[in-house]
Amino acid sequence: MEDKKLAEELLKKYLEAKATPQEIEQVENWYNTYEENNKVLSQSRKAVIERLMLTNLQAQIQAPARSNISFIRSNSFLQLAASVILVCSIGLVLWKNPKHPQQQKLSAPSLLASTRANEKKTIRLADGSEITLSPSSRLSYPAKFTAANREIALEEGEAFFKIAHEEKRPFTVQLPGKIYTKVLGTSFTIRAFKASNSLNILVNTGKVAVGNKNQVFGTLIKGQQITYDKNKETAIISQAPVADTRIVFEGMNLQQALQKLAYIYSIKIDLSPAHLGDLGCTATFHSKQKPEEIISIISSLYNLKYEISPDHKSFKIYK
Repeated sequence: MEDKKLAEELLKKYLEAKATPQEIEQVENWYNTYEENNKVLSQSRKAVIERLMLTNLQAQIQAPARSNISFIRSNSFLQLAASVILVCSIGLVLWKNPKHPQQQKLSAPSLLASTRANEKKTIRLADGSEITLSPSSRLSYPAKFTAANREIALEEGEAFFKIAHEEKRPFTVQLPGKIYTKVLGTSFTIRAFKASNSLNILVNTGKVAVGNKNQVFGTLIKGQQITYDKNKETAIISQAPVADTRIVFEGMNLQQALQKLAYIYSIKIDLSPAHLGDLGCTATFHSKQKPEEIISIISSLYNLKYEISPDHKSFKIYK
């Protein structure tokens, strides 16, 4: 048991880039030996990598978004290999028990939507999200999402996603080439044609985390896009103009509406006193409106006051 604990601590230091040169050599030698003796587990390791990636993407949603242009190459093999060793070394028994909840594979989508060359189609999902498929596109999705997450796959083509905001249940879109996007609630466009050497994701509102099985490329905010080169395995994040999108508050209270607004614009909103959050809120705005304009209108509707920080990133609404 003590040896197992020490191994876990060593691998953790390696993954966090805190290991000494001697410890790094020890981990890499361990992996080489492990690789030679455990080739039968290659499919399991592959599954572990993909599930780790989904977890990393969810964590990236909460991280501050980068506004500068980024250029990234997928070359983190040894770090990823150490992640696999860590999972396999402390939980190998789980792979032998298909009934364990952490071992169950993602449920296969049960419904398929597609469009012809001159057709567009809008699909409304069980959670209230809407997806508009452009011509020659194909989407697979479940009739009902699980309690923990919402997962679909854009298999081909282009689609505009308008995702219902759920703080505790992220929404994941799997794309060709093992690329993932993960959001809590936002709107964005994905172009992912198999015949093209690249795919593109453009964010209209909110935040979208993007990555593959090796790494997270970045977290995009409104007006940012990422272009991924399938052949070179590189990603470039840049600014891009976005179309206007409706922001709808319906069937929610004021606190929920402000949380949604804060997520869409990547801002912080404090409401005081807290019980004001129980007030009902029904309204429609547009993404071209600045957050201070929307907050001003909401405040006037409830006879409230508001303050704005100098950088326009924090707001306080009060009685």
